[in-house]
Amino acid sequence: MLPMLFHQWVPASLRGGRTGFALLAELDRQLHLCRSPEAAIDTLDNFKMDLYGGLAARFPVPVAQALTLKTLNVHLAKYHYEARSVSLLSRPVGIVADPSNMCQLACPGCVHSEHSEAFKLFDWPKGTLTQDCFSQLLKLHGSHAIGVYFCNYGEPLLNLNTPKLIRMAKQYLLGTALSTSLSVVRFDAEAYVESGLDFMVASIDGATQPVYQQFRRNGNLELVFNNLRKLADAKRKLRKRTPVVSWNFLAFEHNKHEIPLAERTARELGVDQFRVVLPWGVDWDDPDIRPASVKAGVRRLNWLSATNLPQNWNPFPESLEVETIRQAFENPWDRRLLREETPSKGHTCKWLYNNIVMDATGRIMPCCGAPSPDTNLVFTKITADEDTYNSQMHQEARRSFSTPTPVTDSSPFCAKCPWDHDVVNIGGPEIRRYFRAADAAFFDRQSLRLLSDW
Repeated sequence: MLPMLFHQWVPASLRGGRTGFALLAELDRQLHLCRSPEAAIDTLDNFKMDLYGGLAARFPVPVAQALTLKTLNVHLAKYHYEARSVSLLSRPVGIVADPSNMCQLACPGCVHSEHSEAFKLFDWPKGTLTQDCFSQLLKLHGSHAIGVYFCNYGEPLLNLNTPKLIRMAKQYLLGTALSTSLSVVRFDAEAYVESGLDFMVASIDGATQPVYQQFRRNGNLELVFNNLRKLADAKRKLRKRTPVVSWNFLAFEHNKHEIPLAERTARELGVDQFRVVLPWGVDWDDPDIRPASVKAGVRRLNWLSATNLPQNWNPFPESLEVETIRQAFENPWDRRLLREETPSKGHTCKWLYNNIVMDATGRIMPCCGAPSPDTNLVFTKITADEDTYNSQMHQEARRSFSTPTPVTDSSPFCAKCPWDHDVVNIGGPEIRRYFRAADAAFFDRQSLRLLSDW
């Protein structure tokens, strides 16, 4: 344990070890000099084998190939973001996939609230994500991405195949996380512990049933607590410390007084961390639910949980998608997508350069926003042969920022989107966590900053 903590928190440069920083910094410097996507691709190709060589000295071939791809893809995504490119050769850094479009709760502000359902405010068809559908997405983007977040508006635990989906993602060396209410009757705790899941967010906004149910409508707090106990028992039985479990408490006026009790309960139930979160306003749905003015933050209940993710980074080395990774490594960039574009400046949206979102029915969206009659957010549908990241709608959305044009009825909603354009589900913090878990010596603190600070 002590050697693991030492390597996790003490940079290799301070221990006299060789890091990848010099190589990554020079790559970053040369990319900043590129004035066209073609020049950027040539630069990446020039650095590819040197980076691979450094990683191949530390990892088996398929792992080194995958890490090389993922590192170069982050650099290319950063280049496209800073150049405000319309057509991307990079792949999504992060994937958001809903295992289920359904939820048994009806929380205010959600597509599943009573108000939303009654007035059909959102275009959100029911369904569960199949393994075939998710496999198509992974074959397109899994070799290049760093993580999958298994949740958007559905309850992922309602899809009984979610543990299998998580394991599929791990076969591409992807970080995995999901968010759940845990208020489900059928919960196979051992399956989730064995799946390779890194991180589980348990959304629990109260410590007693009367307070909890004011926001988590239809939720059963005792059922939630029992499922947390099952999860802690399964981790002990299987001698695993993952998934890291975070109790996330949305702080409202009606529940803020229960934060201390909730934290004590989380500690008793074996939760790894307790997070107070400031929620979005939902007064458009229920004016009686008002965000509280409290301090947000994380309270670590298990300080050793930081060492869990490196152990779980490659839990199934014998079943990696070796052939798909090899093909992606040999042909990383589709040069047919090259477009002569003049780099531009100005505001844009990180979602369009960083993440891709798919719901349980295979619809592709640019962000975590929910489609509705007045938001044109369904960009395409997953297929085996379409570039889901460069659909016509994706390109029009990026163009609407780089070269603003009059908004028409056919314009993507992004052209007039009022939401947060800078925070994505899988962004800087997740990039740092991923590469640190992979190899905290090679990807030292300077390297992590280089990869994530954009």
